[in-house]
Amino acid sequence: MRLTVRASAKDYRHTLTIDIDGRRAFRVHDGESEDATLNRDFNDCYQVANLMRRAHEAGIKGEPFEVEKVEVDEI
Repeated sequence: MRLTVRASAKDYRHTLTIDIDGRRAFRVHDGESEDATLNRDFNDCYQVANLMRRAHEAGIKGEPFEVEKVEVDEI
């Protein structure tokens, strides 16, 4: 399992994405502080348990676990 973690801090809006084996699996970003909600700006947080399960299953199968961290200007 290969994770690519991308972080962007452009102006006031910060974004974090995680790709697993080249496919987008997780994305969160800043919203307006007065109306940022789990339902809109942090919706992928509901996927955390599923992502942990995928990583656990990959470990059981003996797959290597690689993490690449990348700072980017824009996502």
